[in-house]
Amino acid sequence: MKKLLSILTSGALALSLAACSSSSASTSSTTGSSAAGSSTADATSTSSGSGKRVTLAKENDVISMDTSYATDGMSFEMIAATVEGLESMDKDGSPIPAIAESYDVSDDELTYTFHLRDANWDNGTPVTADDFVFAWEETVHNPAAEYAYLYTQDGACVEGADEIVYDEKADGKLSIKAVDDKTFEVKLSKKCPYFISLMSFPVFYPINEEFFKEQGDNYAQTAEGLLANGPYKLVDWTEGASLTLDKNTEYWDADNVKVDGIDVKIVPEASTSALDFESGNTDFTKLNSTLVDKYKDSDSYTSYLEGYLWYLQYNFANEYLANANIRKAIATVIDRTDLVDNVLKDGSIAIGGFVPKDFATGPDGKDYTDGAEKFYTEVGQDAVDAATKFWEEGLKELGKEGENVTLSLLYEPADPSKPAAEFIQSQLQQLPGLTIEMVSQEKENRIEKQKARDFDIVLTRWGPDYADPTTYLNLMVTGNSYNYGDYSNPAYDAMIKDAADAATPEERWEKLHEAEKLLMEDSPVVGIFQVGGATLNNPKVKGIESHSFGVPYIYKNLEKAD
Repeated sequence: MKKLLSILTSGALALSLAACSSSSASTSSTTGSSAAGSSTADATSTSSGSGKRVTLAKENDVISMDTSYATDGMSFEMIAATVEGLESMDKDGSPIPAIAESYDVSDDELTYTFHLRDANWDNGTPVTADDFVFAWEETVHNPAAEYAYLYTQDGACVEGADEIVYDEKADGKLSIKAVDDKTFEVKLSKKCPYFISLMSFPVFYPINEEFFKEQGDNYAQTAEGLLANGPYKLVDWTEGASLTLDKNTEYWDADNVKVDGIDVKIVPEASTSALDFESGNTDFTKLNSTLVDKYKDSDSYTSYLEGYLWYLQYNFANEYLANANIRKAIATVIDRTDLVDNVLKDGSIAIGGFVPKDFATGPDGKDYTDGAEKFYTEVGQDAVDAATKFWEEGLKELGKEGENVTLSLLYEPADPSKPAAEFIQSQLQQLPGLTIEMVSQEKENRIEKQKARDFDIVLTRWGPDYADPTTYLNLMVTGNSYNYGDYSNPAYDAMIKDAADAATPEERWEKLHEAEKLLMEDSPVVGIFQVGGATLNNPKVKGIESHSFGVPYIYKNLEKAD
C-alpha cells in the first residue's frame, strides 16, 4: 500500500460519538428496536442447537472470518457476532463498552488506557491485553491486510503505524502495550476524535496468539479454526451455503443473549429467500426490486436507508476513460431517479456525488450532504443532451470524432448490482456510437479484477467504516489501495490535507465540501445510488440492529417471542 495523505485531524467532529470526549465509558448496551411485520410463521431450526433460533437469509457469503483480512460487510457481520473488541455499538451507532468496561484519556488526548473486564474466549482462556497487542501488531505488519491503513493517520492515528504500514518498517512497533493482563494502553500520534468509535471496527479486534499459532494456515478458514469471545460462536460453515452460530456460554454477557443461536442461509436470489420466509423457514431477508411491489403492503415489510454507496469507477489506463469529458458524459447520461424509482424501488436514493446521506453530521448539526453541492442530477432527455455534448467534445479531444467505442462494465450478478448494471448499460448506450460489454463476476472475483486493474468501468460499492466524509473522500487520494482506477490529482490531495489541517471544525467541513466538488469535476468515480434496505422481518424477532457505518448488522440483542 502506498502512502496516503493524512486526512484526519484533531479538528474533526465528534460526530455523535459522545464517548470520545469522556474520560471513561460507562454506558450499557441497549435492547434492539422492534422490527416491523406481522407474519405468524416461526423459523425452522436447521442447526445442531435447540431452543429459540433466528434464521437469516443473506445474498452474499462470508469472504473471510480473519479480522486482519476481512473487507466486506457480510464478513464484518459474522465476525462481530462472534468476536468483540474494546467497544461495540448500540442500536443508534454510538460506541458502548465491550471487552473494555472503561477507559481513561490523558489531558492531551493522545493516550488511551483501556481497562478490560473479566472475559473469556470460548475455550475458557481469558481475554487479555496481550490479545490486543498481538492482533494489532500482526495486522499492521501484514502487507495483505488492506484495512491496516485504519491504524495510521488515515484512521485511528496510532503512533508508529505510518512507519510500519506505509514506510514498510519491518522492525517497527506500535506505541501500544499491555500494562498488565487487564490494562491496554494506546498512544496516538495526533488527536483522533472518533478513535473510540473505530474501536468497534473488526480490524481492531483481539486475537489469541497461542490459538493463532496452533492453527497455522487453518486459522479462520473453518469453524474449528476460530475462537469466539462474543455473544455467539461459529459451529459450522459450509462455504457458499450456510453458517451456524450457537450462543457462546463463555461470553461475559451471556445472560443477556436471548436466543440460542443464528442460522444463516446464503441465498443469492431474493425470490428464493422470500418464498422461504413465506413458508416460515426464514426470519429475515432482504428484497430485490422485483419483489418490492409484491410485499410493500405486508405487515412484515420494512424499508430503511443503508450507508452503502454504489458508484462507477473508471480505469485511467483506458485511453477513452482517461479523458475527463468522456467520464463526465458517462456520469451525466444516467437517469438515477428513474433507476431508484422504477427499477430498484427498494428505498434506494439517487446520489451523484461521492458521500451518501445520513451518516456524518457537521458542526452545525446538519447532515454533510445538506451543505454539499448536488452533482449529476440531470434526468430524461436533458441528461442525454448534456451527456452527448461532453461525449462529442471528449472524442474531439482524442481525435476520434464519430468513431464507435466499446467499453466493458464489470458488475456482480446479485441484487441490487445486476438490475442496476443492466439499467446503466441501456443508459450509456444512448451516447452516439458507444457499446457497453457486460462482464458479470461474483463479488470476490469482481474485487480481484479491480485489484488487477482488469476492467474499464466497474459498478462497485463502499460502506463507511466510521462516521466522517473522509471514509469516502480519502479513497481517491493518490496511492490509496482502493483507488483501483489509479486516479491522481495533486490539487485534490492538497485539498484533503488542507481539510486535515483546518483550524476549526467549520473550516474543515467547508474544505471537505470543496474537495468533493473538485473530485466530481474530475469524475474518477461517480455516485449512482445509496442502498435502500427493503426487507421482510418476522415480527416475533426483535433486535436486528442495522448501522449505516462500520458493522452493517449487530445481532447480540436478538429476541424471539414464543
